[in-house]
Amino acid sequence: MAKFYVQSGSVRGIVDCYDSECAAVWAVNLVMLQVDGKAEVCESVCEQEIADVGMFALDDAIRISERGFDRNDCEQIDTHMAFIQWHQLKKAIQALHQQLKDKLDDVV
Repeated sequence: MAKFYVQSGSVRGIVDCYDSECAAVWAVNLVMLQVDGKAEVCESVCEQEIADVGMFALDDAIRISERGFDRNDCEQIDTHMAFIQWHQLKKAIQALHQQLKDKLDDVV
């Protein structure tokens, strides 16, 4: 896995992912966890930055680079598209969880 520098709005972190799209989904997940009230400070995000902004927020684009922050040659992924991917992933996980629960209920 590669190391990606991810930044958008108040989110700025480093994450190991398979590709830049996964890194963008990670940023969306970080924001959505706080919406669910389950956000935890992850190792890759500076605690001082969190204290300064209070909550995470994203811009219209998520900027991703394998070379560092604030680079002109970064890849930009549309935040809305990353949110759609995050939502589809969440729905798939929920469906798998329900299937497993149903199978376990049948066994008991």
